[in-house]
Amino acid sequence: MRRGRHGLLSRAEELGRVRQILAGARRSRSGVLVVHGEPGIGKTALLDQAVAEAEGMTVLRATGIEMEAELAFAGLGELIRPVEYLVDRLPMPQARALRMALSLEVAETPDRLTLGAATLTLLTDAAATAPVLVAVDDAHWLDEASAQALLFAVRRLQAEGVAVLVTARDGRRSVFSESGLPTLRLPGLEPAAAAALVRRVADMPADGELFKRLYRETGGNPLALLEAVPALRSSSWAGQVSAGPLPVGSRLTAAYSAQLTALPEPSRRAVTVAAASYTDDAAVLMGALRALALDADVLQVLETAGLIELSGGKVMFAHPLLRASAYHTAAPDQRRQAHRALAGALTDRDGAVDRDQRSWHDAAAAVGPDPTAAAAVADTAARARARGALPAARRAYERAAALAPSPVDQARYLLAAAEVAQLSGRGDQALILAEAANDTTEDPAILAEATRLRSQVMLLRQPPRRVHDQLAELAAGLEADQPAQAVPLLVAAAGAACMGGSIRKARATAERAAALARNGEAVAVLAHSAAVLQAHTMMLAGERTEAAAVFNSREEFLTATDPLAVGVEVTSFSAMDLMWLERYSAARTLLERAVRGVREVGSSERLAPYLTVLAETQLRTGYWDDAYALAREGADLAGETGQPVLHAYALSTLARIEAARGRAAQCSEHARQFHGLLDSRGAELVSPYIEAALGLLELGTGRDSEAAARLNDLQQRVGDLGLREPTVLQHQPDLIEANLAADDPSAARAALAELQSQVQRAPSAWGHAVAARCRGLVADGEDTAENAYREALRHHERLQDPFAKARTELAYGRFLRRIRKRRAARRPLAAARQVFERLRAEPWTALAERELRAAGFGTPARHRGTHAELTEQEMQVAVLVIKGHTNREVAAALFLSVKTVEYHLSHIYAKLSVRSRVELAGRLAVTGD
Repeated sequence: MRRGRHGLLSRAEELGRVRQILAGARRSRSGVLVVHGEPGIGKTALLDQAVAEAEGMTVLRATGIEMEAELAFAGLGELIRPVEYLVDRLPMPQARALRMALSLEVAETPDRLTLGAATLTLLTDAAATAPVLVAVDDAHWLDEASAQALLFAVRRLQAEGVAVLVTARDGRRSVFSESGLPTLRLPGLEPAAAAALVRRVADMPADGELFKRLYRETGGNPLALLEAVPALRSSSWAGQVSAGPLPVGSRLTAAYSAQLTALPEPSRRAVTVAAASYTDDAAVLMGALRALALDADVLQVLETAGLIELSGGKVMFAHPLLRASAYHTAAPDQRRQAHRALAGALTDRDGAVDRDQRSWHDAAAAVGPDPTAAAAVADTAARARARGALPAARRAYERAAALAPSPVDQARYLLAAAEVAQLSGRGDQALILAEAANDTTEDPAILAEATRLRSQVMLLRQPPRRVHDQLAELAAGLEADQPAQAVPLLVAAAGAACMGGSIRKARATAERAAALARNGEAVAVLAHSAAVLQAHTMMLAGERTEAAAVFNSREEFLTATDPLAVGVEVTSFSAMDLMWLERYSAARTLLERAVRGVREVGSSERLAPYLTVLAETQLRTGYWDDAYALAREGADLAGETGQPVLHAYALSTLARIEAARGRAAQCSEHARQFHGLLDSRGAELVSPYIEAALGLLELGTGRDSEAAARLNDLQQRVGDLGLREPTVLQHQPDLIEANLAADDPSAARAALAELQSQVQRAPSAWGHAVAARCRGLVADGEDTAENAYREALRHHERLQDPFAKARTELAYGRFLRRIRKRRAARRPLAAARQVFERLRAEPWTALAERELRAAGFGTPARHRGTHAELTEQEMQVAVLVIKGHTNREVAAALFLSVKTVEYHLSHIYAKLSVRSRVELAGRLAVTGD
C-alpha cells in the first residue's frame, strides 16, 4: 500500500495553503511551507496532491530515507537530477561546487555557502522557463549536507517563481523544522472524514461505540485507521484495546512488526536486506539476495503482501515506518549478514557513491575493531569532506574511530571528526570530539592538535583570557624542543588575549611568539604572523610608533603576498592596524584584494572578517553607504558561518552609522543583538564598540546626561583594559562633548587631559585634530579657543574623515556665532551642514541648520527621500551595482538569486526616482571594489 493512495479527506484548509504557494510561483513569487505531523497523518498525500496540481511546472522531488542519511548529497542529487543539465551554466565557482558535491568533478573542497548559492541559482535558472515545485518528503531523513544546501537556497527565494513544500515528522530533528520557515501542522481527520475513509477501504459501516473507540485510539490518523481495519472486523478487538491512547507511531510500528513476524523465514531475511540497502536499485538487492542463497522470487511475495513495490528497476517500501520496522526488528546478526551481502553486491561497482555505500555496509557488518572497515569508512569521510559534505564526513570519521584497532588511530579519526564539526559550525560537537581524542592517546602531535582545536572552539564559548592561558601553557612545553609548533599556539593565544581585553598579557605573549619565530627556523608566513600580532598588541598598548615601524619593515610582504596564503586573522589584523595608522588606502587595497580573491574561490567563511574590517575603514573615511552595505553583508555571513565575535563587530559598525544618523530604533535593536552574541563570551575588547555607538546616539539626540554616564563608564572600562590607542574606539571626543553638555566641565577637562597625553605618546592626525577641537570646546579665552579650532582644521586637512572634520567645523561655527562673529560663522557651519546632509547624519544636520538660522542665515532645501527608504538588502544591492557589477555578479556576491537582485533593483529605482545605474551612482557615495 503506497502512501497517499486513498487521496485527501477533510483537508480543504491545508490544500488552500498549498495552492496559494503554487499560485504564487506561477506569478513569479516564491514561497515555502514546511508541513509537520505524526507518522501516517497524510503529509505525503498532501505532497502528492500538490504534485498532481503542478500542471505546467517543473517538479523537483526528493524523499529522505533513513538508511541514506549517511550518504553525502544523496538527497540533493535526487532533487536536481531533472535539471542537472543547467549546472554547467552556473557561475564558475558555483558550478564547480555543485559538480564536486555530486561527485562529477574532483577539485578543491566547495564552500558550503557557495554550494547553497549554487543550489539557489540552479533553482532560479530552472524557473526561468517554467515555475518550479520543489517537493521534499521526510526531510528529517534527508542527509544533512543536502538539507543545509537546500535550506540556504530556500531562505533566499523571493521573486523567482519557486514553490517549496517540505514534510517532516513530529519529534524528529530537521534543519527545516528549526529554521523559522512558515509551517503547517496536519491534525488528524475529523470524525466524519475518518468514517468515510474506513467505509471506503473496509466496505463496512463505521459508526457505533467500536468506531468511536478506534477513532480515539488513532486520533483520526489516516494510516493508523487503515492499519486497524483488519482488527476492526474482529469482534475481539474491543476487548484487546487499552483504555488510554497509544502513540500513533508505536501503534503503527507494532502493526508492521506483526506483519513482518508472520512472514516466512526467507521473506523475513529478504525484507531485512531490502531495509538495510542504501539504494532502491533492484539490481544491487538481487545480487545481495543471491549471495544469501535467496531466490529473487521472494520479492514478489513481499510485494503481494503489500510491503514493497517493484517498479522501473526500483524497490520501494510502502511506508518509511515499515522499512524502519523491518530493519530494527531483525536480529543483529541478520542485519550484519544483510550489510555484508550488500557490500559484496557493490564490489564490482567503482563509482564514488558505490564505494561510499560499500564502506558503510562493511562498517555496519563489522563486529568489534576492524582496521579494513575503519580505513574504508575513513576514505568515505575524506571524500565527503572534499565534496563539502561536512556532516556526513563527521559521522563517517566517528564510525572509523569506533572501528579503529589502536588508540592512536582512534584519536586521529576523532580529531578529524572534530575538525569537520568545527568547520560546519558545530562547535559543541567539535569540543566533545576533540576532548575524546585528547583522552584516547598520549601521542604528542595529536595532543597538541587537539588542544589547538579545542582552544579555537572554546574561544567562542569560554572567556578568551582562559583560552590564552591554556594555549600559552601548552606552548611552554613545546618552546624548547618544537618551537615551530609553539609559534602558532602563541600567536593564537595572543589573539585570544586581545579579544579578551587582556592587552598587557597579549603583548607579552606576542613577544614570545615573535622571538621564537626570529630565533628558530619558522617559515616566512609564520614569522610574518607573529610580527603582525606583535604590532597589533603594540598598537593597542599605545606604542604606535613601534607598530608603524613593524609594518614599514614588512610592507613588501603585505603588498606582495596573496592574502589568502596567510591566516585570515593575519590579514584582518594587518588591515585593522593600517586603518588605525591612518594608512587607509593601504588598508583598503589589502582588504579589497582579499575580498576579490575570496569571492573568486567562493570561500565565504573567510569573507566575513575581511568585509567587517573593510566596513569600518569605509565608515572612517566617509563612505557610509558602502560601509553599511559591507557591514550588513559581513554580519549576515558571520551569522551563517557561526562567527559570533565577527557578527557582533559588524553589528557595531551598523549601529555606529545608525547612531550618527539618529536612527534610534535600528541602533538599539543592533545593540540588543550585539549583547545577545557577546555578553557571555568575555570578548572584552569588542564589547566597547557598541557602547561607543550608543553614546554617540545619545549625544546626537540630545540625551546628554545619558551619553555622559555611558561614555564615562566606557572610559573607565577602556582604562582597566590597558587600551592606550585613542584611534581604536574614537569615543573620547564624544565623552568630552557629552560631559560639557551635561554641565560637568571638570570631567570634560580630565578626559581631555587623558586624550592629549595619549596623543602625545601616540601621535596621529585624528588624535591631534580632535584634541585641538576639544581644547576649543573647554577653552576659557576667545583667542585660545579660536586658535585651537584653527589648529584642528589644519590637522583635518591631513585626515580623510569628513564626519570628524564636519563636527569640528560645527563646533567652530557655533563658537564664532556665540562671540558675535556671525558672518565668519557661516562658512564653517554651511560646510558642516553640507557634509552632514550628504552622510544623512540627521541630528547633526538639524543642529547645523539651527546654528545657521541663529546666525541669521537661511538653509537650502533638504534633499529628502534619497536613501532612507532603502532596506538593508537594497542598499547592499545598490552599492555593488554602483561598483560596476552585473546583476549575476551581485547575486553571486550576496548569495541571492538574479531574480531577487532584479526585484530589489526595480524597487531601488522606484524609491530613488532614478532610471539608470549612472543616475543611481550619483545618489550614493562609494569607492571602487
